[in-house]
Amino acid sequence: MSLHQITSCPICHSTGLKNSRRIKDYSISKETFTIQVCIQCGFNITNPRPADADLGKYYHSEDYVSHSSTKKGLINSLYHRVQKVNLRSKYRKVKKHVPRGTWADFGAGTGAFLSYTKSQNEEAIGFEPEKNARDLAKQNGVEIRPLKEFSNHKEPLACITLWHVLEHVADLNEQLKEFHTKLQTDGILAIAVPNHHAFDSKYYKEYWAALDVPRHLWHFTEQDVISLLKNNGFTHIKTYPMVFDSYYISMLSEKYKNGSALFGTIIGALSNVYARLSSYPYSSQIYIFKK
Repeated sequence: MSLHQITSCPICHSTGLKNSRRIKDYSISKETFTIQVCIQCGFNITNPRPADADLGKYYHSEDYVSHSSTKKGLINSLYHRVQKVNLRSKYRKVKKHVPRGTWADFGAGTGAFLSYTKSQNEEAIGFEPEKNARDLAKQNGVEIRPLKEFSNHKEPLACITLWHVLEHVADLNEQLKEFHTKLQTDGILAIAVPNHHAFDSKYYKEYWAALDVPRHLWHFTEQDVISLLKNNGFTHIKTYPMVFDSYYISMLSEKYKNGSALFGTIIGALSNVYARLSSYPYSSQIYIFKK
């Protein structure tokens, strides 16, 4: 496996990066990767990371639930049971900000959000790099285009959604500039990512499932997201919690440390309580930006 080394922070462009911690890929490869922190702004980066040509193999598993329809095991079963409620919640949060026009789901996985958006009579298209995920979507009646076709899309977009996708994007600034170009004048960019300042992250530490190295190339806080998007011409207009994510992430984290899935639900609930009543953020959050 060849590795790619990041030499500067994509947010503040400082070259001062230092090792922070070593994290194991518990879900697929069982390999260990380094997370570095930017000395200037504090942004966390998986560095070095597998070269782009090698990253694909770290997604090929039934356990990678966003690219799979498997309901094997308690955690995957609960994920799919909650998914319908979660899809409605995500759509409603974003919809109130979106002008009339076409939606694009970037990194659409197996097409769950795209399918729901279409069911709400929205004009919507989806893009996904993994062929296995696109094929599974097609079996379920959802047509998703290869990600490389996004650059060729000409019609201005009213909304671009990224559901736990930005942390996988290799070149953050290049991709965000493209989003800015593709959106119509009053267009909306909706981004959901984990927040490693959340209570469940602090509790589970190196076992926190949302670190998900090496698939997660970047590890965000709310300020990281806002600063990055501001640098690329976007205005932050709203942040929403994703309350179900803390349960799923905590249950998965318990699995990694050979703990109890039931206890994971307690930690997930505590994470939401702390986020509501204190300065902790939610485990995952949706950020709404306007062009």
